[in-house]
Amino acid sequence: MSTKSSQPGSGRSSRLVGKLIWGAVVVVILGGAVLLAVDLTAPDAPPPPELKAVETFDDLGTQHLALGEATPNYNSNPPTSGPHADTPAACGVYRQPVPDVNSLHSMEHGAIVVHYDPELSQEQVIDLEEIGRDVGGEIIVTPRPDNPSAVVLTAWTKLLALDEVDGDVIAAFESEFGNRSPEAGAQCPFQVDEGS
Repeated sequence: MSTKSSQPGSGRSSRLVGKLIWGAVVVVILGGAVLLAVDLTAPDAPPPPELKAVETFDDLGTQHLALGEATPNYNSNPPTSGPHADTPAACGVYRQPVPDVNSLHSMEHGAIVVHYDPELSQEQVIDLEEIGRDVGGEIIVTPRPDNPSAVVLTAWTKLLALDEVDGDVIAAFESEFGNRSPEAGAQCPFQVDEGS
C-alpha cells in the first residue's frame, strides 16, 4: 500500500503559486523600467531659489591664446567661456586682480570665481575671503576693476551678479555649478591666500 499522499488540486496550487511569483517578478521589472524611463525623460531639477537669477551663456570654446594674441570679445562680463591663457590661475584668495584669461582656464578645470568690486567695503572683502577659505578647493576670490556689480560669481557658461556678499548664495552656486565644465575634475588646489 502506498503511503504517498496525493491531495486533489495540490499540483494546480503549486502551479498557481509559481505563476503568481513570476507575475510579481514581471510587475517589479516593468515598474522599474517605467521609473527609469520617467527619470531619464524628466527635466533637470530646477536650481535652488537663490540661483534663479543665474544667467547661462553660449560656450565660446576652450582654445588657448597664443602668446601676445589679443583677447576676443567675450559674450559676458566677466567672461564665462572662450579663448584663454595657457596657464590657469591657482585657486585661492587674491588681493590683486587675477587676469580674466587665467581665471577662465581655471573655470575650464571646474573652479568657480568670485569677482568683487575693489570699492567693496573692507568688511565685505574680509567676509568674501572667509567664504573662499571655507569653500576651499576650487574657488578663486579676486578683486576685478571692471566688475558690473558688487560681486559676480562665474563658472563655465554661468554668471550670477549680486548686490552684496551672500555666503549662502556663493555656497549654492559652487555646489550647483562647480566642476561642471569641459575639464571638470582637473586639480586646482587652494594655493594662494593674499588675505592672510
